Amino acid sequence: MAASMLKESGLPSPLLHRTPTSAPQSALNPVHLAFSCQTSPHHLDCCKLYCRSGAIRQLEAKKRSRCKCSKTSLLTNEATTVELPCLPFNPSEVFTPSASKTLHLYEARFLALLEVLGKYNNLFAHIIVERVVGHSLGLGQEINSFAATYGCLAQVESVRQLEVGALVTIRGIGRVSIVEITQVEPFLKGKASPFQDDIPEDIKGISSMTKKLKQILADVQQLQIKLKTSSSDSLQTPLEKALQWAEKGDQDSSLKLFVPRREERISFAALQPVAGASARELHKLLQERLLAMESTDTLQRLKNVSLFAEESRASIAAKVAIQSLQL
Repeated sequence: MAASMLKESGLPSPLLHRTPTSAPQSALNPVHLAFSCQTSPHHLDCCKLYCRSGAIRQLEAKKRSRCKCSKTSLLTNEATTVELPCLPFNPSEVFTPSASKTLHLYEARFLALLEVLGKYNNLFAHIIVERVVGHSLGLGQEINSFAATYGCLAQVESVRQLEVGALVTIRGIGRVSIVEITQVEPFLKGKASPFQDDIPEDIKGISSMTKKLKQILADVQQLQIKLKTSSSDSLQTPLEKALQWAEKGDQDSSLKLFVPRREERISFAALQPVAGASARELHKLLQERLLAMESTDTLQRLKNVSLFAEESRASIAAKVAIQSLQL
């Protein structure tokens, strides 16, 4: 799975484990799709697949040995969508708008995807895939169930070829919903639609909370610079990079519908790993990212991440104080 090909500064992948559960039945909007079979979850072949980002859409197919199933789709909502390659990851690697990270791609199917990304303006959908409860149909047939959640439109910023594979740096643009799987081999591909916050009502409250959050984050950034963790650490932290992008957004007009509003971008930019973070703090960060990806309330997310940022500020301040005593 692509999880084994991830590098993100300060954010190791195995910190978050979520017990697989069935998707909430009240939230299901059935869409049926049949496609060719494999048993590996990152192929998403011939299984029951719940696609969730906001509203949940269900893609369902029976598992059969080495079958060649014809594609059938009963999609009813043809809102703004774009067909994109998809890369699957586990829940510990949820990717948010404004964030950046580096992937080490080396498996053949992912290198095949990399070769054609130019046709998609260097864009792909970063999705989270996890097993949910399945059941046997009898007579040697069974349903494998996986949930495809927390979609984020990712843009490739740089590619560095290696002896084995390539290092690919990506930037999160905006949340997406995967509404249809259109291809399984040689790599996963699907139709994605924008998923953003609701139109805000309390504009004044959002403006005030955004200003407060930015001040907290400025303090966090200054404290990170003071905290000496490694001589090789860049002075430009993941937080600073995310905030720079969040302030200006993406200038590509073709991405206009997928780029969230400034306040929404800033609320996500706050959720970056900080210098010297402990395993517990990184676990908390992952939980906050999952909550943020599910929310459609900008003001509530700003409040939540402000509390998280205040905790980070206090933690780093304590570490800086201890460091000064040791000099």
